[in-house]
Parts: sequence; structure tokens; C-alpha cells
Amino acid sequence: MTTEVTQRHMILAYDGDCPMCIATVAWLQRAGLVTPEQAVSNHELSPDDLAAAQAAGIRNQLVVLDPNTRATRTGADGLLWLVGENRGNPRWVRCFSLPVMRQLVRIVYEAVSYNRRILSPPRHQIRCECEPQATIARRLTLVGPLAALSALFVALCGAAVFHGQGYDARLGAVLALSATGAGWIVLAAAALLMLRGEQRIDYLAHLVVTAFAGALVLLPAGIAAWWLPPLVSSALAGVSLLVACAILFRMQRRRIAAVGVSPHWLWAWAGTVAAGFVGASLLGIGLGLLN
Repeated sequence: MTTEVTQRHMILAYDGDCPMCIATVAWLQRAGLVTPEQAVSNHELSPDDLAAAQAAGIRNQLVVLDPNTRATRTGADGLLWLVGENRGNPRWVRCFSLPVMRQLVRIVYEAVSYNRRILSPPRHQIRCECEPQATIARRLTLVGPLAALSALFVALCGAAVFHGQGYDARLGAVLALSATGAGWIVLAAAALLMLRGEQRIDYLAHLVVTAFAGALVLLPAGIAAWWLPPLVSSALAGVSLLVACAILFRMQRRRIAAVGVSPHWLWAWAGTVAAGFVGASLLGIGLGLLN
């Protein structure tokens, strides 16, 4: 079934197999930035519009198509173009359209768009012409910043909890990084040795995204630990850790299915992460007794 597009409005063509894309387009409609008639998934485009969108690069980024002139723009440039036309080119659109701001928005958008299968994996495996052309360099634009932020958030959380208990904050940062990092490093090494091609790169990227989600869950407890009483901060950190583990387990189960590896990788993840926490906890207790 196709949707015939009239000559009265531009089209926002997007990846209809991407949960994140679908949710983002729905938000744009609720915010009044895009009309429901303008948002058309790649599965609903007419043959001519689909050909134009594919030529413009819809597999990698959303495409905005002007049905009157057949002109197309992709990604952040397309969104600014469409929203500017719909809202009368407001000041904030003009601000984001300035050269430096436009380039920053473009970089962030492309890091998300090219890695959308990693950030929001579909419920089933998809191998089609809509699959993003994500190279190792494109993966690194997402994986690098997320890995660095994950390590920073975890270190801050560990430092805060130890500071609240009267111990050296630097020791807490090291132990927190050791507890969370050991398991991930073992899994990453196993993936590099046992997996091949895109499957290996995708698995490693999913690991980093999952670690970042866990770090975000722990971060509020870490921030609060600087001001809360020791007993309260320890309890909050423990609850946050349990919540993070539950969320990460669910995320890993879905992502392992998306990558197409054996379910044994899920239990390997659980075992290595648990071993890392146990080892770091025992080390922390021993150091605490020595102090």
C-alpha cells in the first residue's frame, strides 16, 4: 500500500523499521513541528518518491522531499528546512542554521542516525536496502563518546560513595571502574576473538550503549551521595545498582537477539559483570580493613 503525496506540502521520509525513528517522528508531530500528512515512512512512499528518497540516501538519514520542485535535503539540514518552512523560520531555527551550529547539529545527528540500529534495535532482524551504511569510523563517532562518558559517570559515582563513607574518593573511583570495567573488557576481548565482521563490531557497540545506560542509572545516586548521610547514600547506591543490573539484563537480551549471537552471550555477560563486582567489593572491603 502506498501513500500518494499531494503538491501542497513537503514530505518527511523516514525509516519505518526503526523504533527510535518512529518515536522521534511522533514527537515532532506532537510538538507541532511536522504535520501528520508530511510524515511518511519508507514503506508508504509512492514509487517515484521512494526512488527519490533512496537516491538522496534515506538508508542513512531521513529525507525531506519537496514534491513541487523534487528537491531533497537529508538529515539535520532537511529537518531545519522542513521545520523552518512549517513554522515561518523562527529564531531558534535560524540559530541552528548558522554555519558552526549547523555543523555541530549535523555531527550529532549523523552519529545517531548511522547508528540507529545500535541505539534502538528493531524487534526482529532487518537486512534490507534501508540498513544504515555504518562503517567502523561511523560506529566510533557513537561508541567513543559514550564509552568515555560511561567511565566518567561510573568513576564519579564510586568517588562520591567512598567520599560519603569517609574513604579516599580516588580509591572509590578506581574500584568502581574496576568493578564495572572488568566484565565488559573480558566480553569485548571474547567478541574480538570469536565473532567476525559486522557481527563483532555491532556486538561491541551494543556493549558500550548498554554500559552507558547503566552509568546513567547510577549517576543520580552518585551525585546525591556527596550530600546524603553515609547509610542513606550506601542504600541508595545499592538500590541503583540493582535497578541498573535489571535494566541492563533486559537490554542485553534484546540486543543479543538483534545481533544474532547465541543466548550464551547473555549469561556470559551476567557472569562476568557479577564477577567484576564481587572482586572489586572484596578488594574494597580488604582495603577498608587495612585503613
